[in-house]
Amino acid sequence: MTNLKALIDPQRVALIGASDTPGRLTARPQSFLMTHGFSGEILPVNPRRETVQGLPALPSVVDSPKHIDHAYILLDADPALAALEDCAQAGIPVVSMLADGFAESGDAGRARQDRAAAIAREAGIHLIGPNSTGIVHIPNRFICTSNAAFAAPDLRAGGLTVLSQSGSMIGMILSRGLARGMGFAGFASLGNEAVTDVGRFGQWMLEDPHTDSFALFLETVRDPKALENFAKKARDCCKPVVAYVIGQSDEGENLAVSHTGALTGASGAISAFLRDIGIAEVKVFDALLDTPRALVRGRPDQARPRTATVLTTTGGGGGMVLDQINAHGVGIAGCGAKTRNALEPKSISLGSGKLVDVTMAGAKPDVMKSVIAALLDDPETGVLVVAIGSSAQFNPDLTVDPLVAALEEAKEDHAPLVVLPLPHAPDTLKLLADRGIPTFTTPESCAEGVSALLEHRSPRNRSGATLPAAVTALLDAAQPGLLDEYHAGQVFAALGVPQPAQVFIPDGGDQPGNLGLNFPVVAKLTSPDLPHKTEVGAISLNLGGHADLTRALRDMRAKVAHTAPKANVTGALVQEMATGLGEALIGLTRDPRVGPLITLAAGGTLAEVLKDSTLRCAPVDLATAQAMINEIKSFALLKGYRGHATGDLEALAHSIVAISQLAQHPRVIEAEINPMLIGAEGVLRLDALIRLS
Repeated sequence: MTNLKALIDPQRVALIGASDTPGRLTARPQSFLMTHGFSGEILPVNPRRETVQGLPALPSVVDSPKHIDHAYILLDADPALAALEDCAQAGIPVVSMLADGFAESGDAGRARQDRAAAIAREAGIHLIGPNSTGIVHIPNRFICTSNAAFAAPDLRAGGLTVLSQSGSMIGMILSRGLARGMGFAGFASLGNEAVTDVGRFGQWMLEDPHTDSFALFLETVRDPKALENFAKKARDCCKPVVAYVIGQSDEGENLAVSHTGALTGASGAISAFLRDIGIAEVKVFDALLDTPRALVRGRPDQARPRTATVLTTTGGGGGMVLDQINAHGVGIAGCGAKTRNALEPKSISLGSGKLVDVTMAGAKPDVMKSVIAALLDDPETGVLVVAIGSSAQFNPDLTVDPLVAALEEAKEDHAPLVVLPLPHAPDTLKLLADRGIPTFTTPESCAEGVSALLEHRSPRNRSGATLPAAVTALLDAAQPGLLDEYHAGQVFAALGVPQPAQVFIPDGGDQPGNLGLNFPVVAKLTSPDLPHKTEVGAISLNLGGHADLTRALRDMRAKVAHTAPKANVTGALVQEMATGLGEALIGLTRDPRVGPLITLAAGGTLAEVLKDSTLRCAPVDLATAQAMINEIKSFALLKGYRGHATGDLEALAHSIVAISQLAQHPRVIEAEINPMLIGAEGVLRLDALIRLS
């Protein structure tokens, strides 16, 4: 654990490479510290000057007669490494490094980053960066950053701490937050995370009494265990964590690599990981600012429904908000019977349908207060969303006062309240922020925030059942690389995954006179070099008898000898033909950032065409497998949609669980069944692929 005081409230901070030229990037940290009233001692380090911005300059940190708590290195890459060695010699516990030219810039840069990490670890330095625009803690007036946005004269203190792998984003988040009246506790630009990653920094900041919530801007995950520990401890401290992730599209992924040297992996892998560890992810950037405040105020009591009630003074705007919330999978409750019974006798119109629309009556503060108060205490209200029309722009006090009054009178277990001013209403936003009322600035961010409020996401136990001894024995004994289908199938069979009746004929072996199978059959050549048999002519279907089978085996061997002459054919697998109601793909992979993942998708060729798939960290339990099945649109037919025959999705769920257990064996790099045939009773594995390290 780091010294939190050295991190965000140091007694002495050294600025190595500080400039005396106003406006220069390397002049900003000193300027901001002085302007914003930092109470500690500022030690500019510049061997070419006697003073910097009016303060005495040191030639090196090793020349300081006093102990330095925190250093910010503002030099280019190679001089920055020399300065880091000076920091190690001086015993400085926390060092931030601005320079680029490290892991994001190729082999030479990676070597520099490795050197920086080695220096820091050997000296016990908590290194932030490289590519870090610095550390900020507003309540302590520690504005030690090169980001120009922190020149803003009024840095409002609040409870949100922002942790970002992108340095520029801390300024963007600050400026957008200040414009809506938000206050912040801290900002950390973590850059390349050579030593200190988001998870570790977050764990340190949990001890900060000023921090009540976190917003994460992520490009990758470098230490999943540290992030998982942070998420768990944050939940124990009741400090919600919300994340926004770039790099989940192909182009975004390329940007993340070029920017901070981030590892890449499967699209959606980070989202699956965040879901598992209990961090709320948002896809709309504004929601990253708005959602933490709503979560701090608290989720609905367990007795309340997982629905939203939308109260509005403008039908069209309220309908837009309702539509967005519902599109995020949140049910709309409308006005509860208790509220109608209490207010309609007073001639207060509540609209019809599920939108609670008070129209012009909403301009009367006493009416608005009565409606809000009634809905907050109504047991049929899950989350109350108040979407305010033009009065928010022109009458901030008349807009905010009824909300405050209703909350003051509400019972302790009232429904959570969030507010969305529909026009541009900065004054109303600031008043609401001052009074601690959660606000959203767009219908889209409101929908994501309400969804997060209602989700009650808790970390999932990913330990899984013990891998069967027979499976472990098979995997331990196998050669590295791709197993042929027969030997991969043995592993799946040991897991309890059903397969068709089959006979394996080793290469060079004679075809049995009596296979003991019912015709028609399918015949496949098995080879670790032929994962895609159709493309090389290594599979034949609907073989009606022994003569057809003999001919097919001969023809397949001839085709493979021509199309893949170097393939090591280990034998032939003959299986009874099977039919079913649908097909699934189940695949296990290891993501370089977050570890093993289990994928479920529509099977066969549909897997690639429809891109109808879902992803979880592996292994999974039965409830998670069932949730995955419910996310595959193609499986709606197998639930009996419009008279379609019902498939055995429960058997499919059990197979997903079984296959996901392979994540526990360190040699399994990849495992896949495509297709898995779904029948009216049971499932059958029709193919098998396993790759071992």
